[in-house]
Amino acid sequence: MSVQNHAQFVLTYDEPASKFTVEQREDYNKPGFMQEALPLGNGRLGAMFSGGIEEEHLMLNDITLWMNSKRGLSEVEQSGTRVGAYKNFEKVREVYRNENYGTGENSMEAMSTKYLSSQQPLGNYAPFTDVYISTEHSHEEVSNYTRSLDAFTGVGYVNYNIGNATFNREYFCSYPNDVVAMRYKADNAVMNLTVKSSTLHKITGLNSEGNVLVLNGEAAKENDLIQFQKRIYVDAGKAKITSQDDGTLKVENAKEVKIYIAAYTDYLPVYPEFKGQNFKTDTEKILKEAVELGYDALKQSHVKDVSCLMDNCELNLDYEPKHLTTDELVKSGPSLELENLYFNYSRYLQLSCSRSAPVPSNLQGLWNGHLKPAWNCDYHTDINLAMNYWMVETANLPEAFRPYVEWMKVMAESGQHVAKETYGIDKGWSSGLNGNVFGFSAPNVHGRRMQQSGAWLCQNLFEHYAFSQDKTYLEEVYTILKGAAEFYLEFLSPWKDGSLLVYPTWSPENAYLVEQFGKLNKQAYGASFEQQLVLNLFTDCIEASVVLNRDEAFRTQLKNIIPKLTPQKIGQYGQVQEWPEDWDSPTDQHRHISHLIALHPGRDFSPLTTPELTNAALVTMKHRGDVSTGWSTAWKTNFWARLHNGDKAHQFYKFLTSERTYPNLFDFHPPFQIDGNFGGTAGVCEMLLQSHLRSIDDSAETIEKAAFVAYQKDNINPNHFVPVVPQENLAEAPYILHLLPALPSAWQNGNIKGLRARGGFEVDIIWENEKLVEARIQATQNGNFRIFSEGKLSEVITLKAGDIKVWKNETKK
Repeated sequence: MSVQNHAQFVLTYDEPASKFTVEQREDYNKPGFMQEALPLGNGRLGAMFSGGIEEEHLMLNDITLWMNSKRGLSEVEQSGTRVGAYKNFEKVREVYRNENYGTGENSMEAMSTKYLSSQQPLGNYAPFTDVYISTEHSHEEVSNYTRSLDAFTGVGYVNYNIGNATFNREYFCSYPNDVVAMRYKADNAVMNLTVKSSTLHKITGLNSEGNVLVLNGEAAKENDLIQFQKRIYVDAGKAKITSQDDGTLKVENAKEVKIYIAAYTDYLPVYPEFKGQNFKTDTEKILKEAVELGYDALKQSHVKDVSCLMDNCELNLDYEPKHLTTDELVKSGPSLELENLYFNYSRYLQLSCSRSAPVPSNLQGLWNGHLKPAWNCDYHTDINLAMNYWMVETANLPEAFRPYVEWMKVMAESGQHVAKETYGIDKGWSSGLNGNVFGFSAPNVHGRRMQQSGAWLCQNLFEHYAFSQDKTYLEEVYTILKGAAEFYLEFLSPWKDGSLLVYPTWSPENAYLVEQFGKLNKQAYGASFEQQLVLNLFTDCIEASVVLNRDEAFRTQLKNIIPKLTPQKIGQYGQVQEWPEDWDSPTDQHRHISHLIALHPGRDFSPLTTPELTNAALVTMKHRGDVSTGWSTAWKTNFWARLHNGDKAHQFYKFLTSERTYPNLFDFHPPFQIDGNFGGTAGVCEMLLQSHLRSIDDSAETIEKAAFVAYQKDNINPNHFVPVVPQENLAEAPYILHLLPALPSAWQNGNIKGLRARGGFEVDIIWENEKLVEARIQATQNGNFRIFSEGKLSEVITLKAGDIKVWKNETKK
């Protein structure tokens, strides 16, 4: 890798991060440490280091540490469901059928709250512990200070001089060995360090003996009391180490100090107990193994592990480096350099916060320092959790997806009780708007937020198969997909026009008929986004059933019901209707645009196959405007990419990277949410390669005739588009690889390697003067595909695993 290419992975600063003050910890809106410190992580265990001169602050997180909720209840109660709610389900549905809008006593919202919503606390993700290392240095005597994070290797650094002495630090969080490791070195000097540990939770034990510091603690109380332990081992060579009565370790006159940290909670992902990790024994064992291995070996295995995965995909835009620190680069405004760094860094964040854990990344990924974090730092299933995992497929980090799968298994187990007790449905499973690590799958405590999220959550599950073509994996998740579909088969209900729709529901998180019923009038029926997702789920289940050669009767049941689903509609302004009634307002600029989910991350609206629905989507995008939060900006990047408008997609990505970004490049929602980082990177992938369309007719010479189309115009009402039953041969239909579908004019020259395409392919692309030069497609297994480039569709191309097809732009001059 060239020096310039490597710089595209490195964040640099010439000052330490701010101290994490009490005020900042109590108010997540106050900027400081969380927006400036640099993150490390192995998926389960995470850290942020300040690089402080007088005192280093290392904030630690364990992604399983949850508080203010419950665990260990009965199998039914642990789901969060209101036991026996199904007895009043039809009473609630009746007010929907009577269209009781608003928030009054007998409104849809009030009745859902009264009879269906959970009464259990969701709780929140919590901080773990802190490590403070004082140095006896002062800011005034330091020169040549640098703080950096190499996202390619996952190693952080701090360097500075005091007189003719040089001080260096390194930090990393190892996936192979499951520890945080640090090294302090001094040239032409010695160091005196004091190492101490603390937590915002109750400390049940804190002691130091020899060169080991042990902290035991417990978070919250009663049902969800999680116990944990952290151990710190300090190796100072021949230097003196003294254990203090206050549980600190003091190092004197050291030239080099190595620090190892291991930590676990008692959490296990076993429903409904969620307890059983032998955390004390495991913490001691893993620390002992790391110390015996030694710092250099730990670092070597860590760097090899991270760099191999980071090297799988790399964006290289053509720009002149500004040679600024990262915070100054952000302040300097939009630049290709920042856009390039943001993409590569977001892949590092993904790798760091979702890999070894039994639960997926949350609203802040892995890193949280607040006992009361924004939005509980939970699992929002109305966009955020799904967005966290879009890029693992396209940006070539499938290794980061396993925590999502494991969590989905728990949700399906928990959700079967919600299906039965809340809705009276004996088949399948259901989940609501919010989730936690204890299997909470019930409807939100507030009735205006009623929704089913199973179809949305399952979309990510099937996409993982679409990209990998791993039938063993598909077999593993098939029962989850089937269970979600089985629930919807029973939950769908006829509306006044006879079509089948979902209710109770809402269109996240928007209101309608605001002038008549107020801005909290959100509960609805048949919201377009959920109807689109149900079709998506049923189609995926049909394909999975064909691929695995099972459940023919179930497959037939899905085929029979698809044409009965409520159609998608184009409304009075030419827009995609957000609801089955034409309630949309052209002045509505709500951040959620959920009713375009069939455009992205779905695959059923496309400029190439559904021009009328695409034009309606363009009207909707115009109505919603350009003002966005962080994650919304990211989603609009993807929308515009799918609409093949590269400059508009770039406008939002540019805004995301320069205006919705903190100094440490965390997404500025505000406050911090990591989905913007991941969604933005997914948007870049969509600008450069799309593979969601499939060739159902391999003899067709145009994409319009070749591609499968999921919606067709209703013969009676031309503004209605009815769902199409997929042919069974869709399961074998080649995916169409669309090269550079939305290349921005600002990215005149560049290349990207390692993008993943559905069907089991990896793609490298080079372009010059906004034109494709060549694409290199490598098969990860035997497979077929077609290429769409420069408006032309290729014949079917067949590759065996490991084979490579080089596609050159023959029209380029």
